[in-house]
Amino acid sequence: MINPLKKVEVNHFTLRHPRVDARSAGMVIAHITDIHLGRWVKPRHVEDLSAYVNRHGVELAVLTGDYVGYDKRDLAPCVEALGALEAPAFATLGNHDHWASTALAEAAFSRSAVRLLSNVSEVFTSAQGRTVRLVGVDDAVTRHDDIPQAFAEAQDDLFRLTLCHVPSLGPKVAAAGADAILSGHTHGLQFNVPGMAKLLTTRLGIHYIGGGYLIDDTVLYVSRGLGSASWPWRYKASPELTFFTLQPGARPELTLEHRVQTSIAHPVSAHGRSRRMAQAALGAGDPAPLIAADDKDNTK
Repeated sequence: MINPLKKVEVNHFTLRHPRVDARSAGMVIAHITDIHLGRWVKPRHVEDLSAYVNRHGVELAVLTGDYVGYDKRDLAPCVEALGALEAPAFATLGNHDHWASTALAEAAFSRSAVRLLSNVSEVFTSAQGRTVRLVGVDDAVTRHDDIPQAFAEAQDDLFRLTLCHVPSLGPKVAAAGADAILSGHTHGLQFNVPGMAKLLTTRLGIHYIGGGYLIDDTVLYVSRGLGSASWPWRYKASPELTFFTLQPGARPELTLEHRVQTSIAHPVSAHGRSRRMAQAALGAGDPAPLIAADDKDNTK
């Protein structure tokens, strides 16, 4: 049996932004996306994932879609396994969830402690007293997204953390008022063959593949996600789990604090390296990775 979580890249970032203030500074967030429970990812893998996140003492877990591959019967087991997360958790749906069954996906979350944000926002205060506004934008592939509706109540001055499965919506979501956007969907191309990947993305007009980007003053982070829907293999696009700590800063920056390659199911096998890297704030123009010059290849 293939264990897709046998080797996962776990990244710990500090996200600095001028709109992070005393109300949100220090909040620790786990970002989970593209689990694709089904042929290879099983409920026990998701339970291991939840336990791993729990050991990191996060204040908030955010989930950005594609919980299943293609089978609607997998929706409830995946959401139930995510219910083992100890931190408050919020989610948006992805295209695979809608393809499987929108109604069953919504029903599964309605029975879960994980709160589904479908084109809506709400204020979240952690047990530690830190506060952000969470905005959930529904899936664009299946045309369930409604950005104006999602931001309709986001009129306060809180830091706006936006969950959006499809990163291509980044510029529109940024223009609507997002301070940070967390996305998935791309799997980092899954088969990130040098040369071919660049040619493919150029021809298809894909700008946001994986890692951090700056859109004006909005930080967009595209996780490669954890699972796979159609085949279990990846090349230079390893599964990813990401943690963020919010801190104030004079300009938007992402700092990679620690990266580890580990088995989610067997954390004792973890090995990694600690690192701090100053990040350059990027200006407007063509999308550019918000990654230091010595770490641009974040799809390993």
